[in-house]
Amino acid sequence: MKSKMFYMDRLIIESALSDVKEIFLSGLEENASGPFTIVLNFKATYTEQVLNAFAGLKDIICDTKASLVICKTRMTGIYDLEIKTEGLDEPVRIMNKAIDNETMGSIEDRVHNHQGIMLTTNVSEQDNAILISEVEIKACDEMV
Repeated sequence: MKSKMFYMDRLIIESALSDVKEIFLSGLEENASGPFTIVLNFKATYTEQVLNAFAGLKDIICDTKASLVICKTRMTGIYDLEIKTEGLDEPVRIMNKAIDNETMGSIEDRVHNHQGIMLTTNVSEQDNAILISEVEIKACDEMV
């Protein structure tokens, strides 16, 4: 029964986070070797749903590790994101999101330099960020 509950939570979280309109970075200028933040930007009309979903995701992750997979699709500049954690039966998938070349290049540079990464939203409080323990950037051959 417990796994089914998490499964439902994942679907609700996925649904709320699917409305990302932009992905950008923050914390780059403060310390080039310190952690940076990937920010999921949402319209203000979705604030409550996004806050609830992101808080739910953070609660599920709790003390376990969270990893992020950025999957390059066949369409240039379009990516699928997967947030993986032991607390979920499947990753939270955010599909078909545009990430501009400059942002993607910055993410790749920092991943290769093993910089710390946080994930948050534009509507979340600063202390509501999720620490990402591992980032994988790969090409996807097929859409899921």
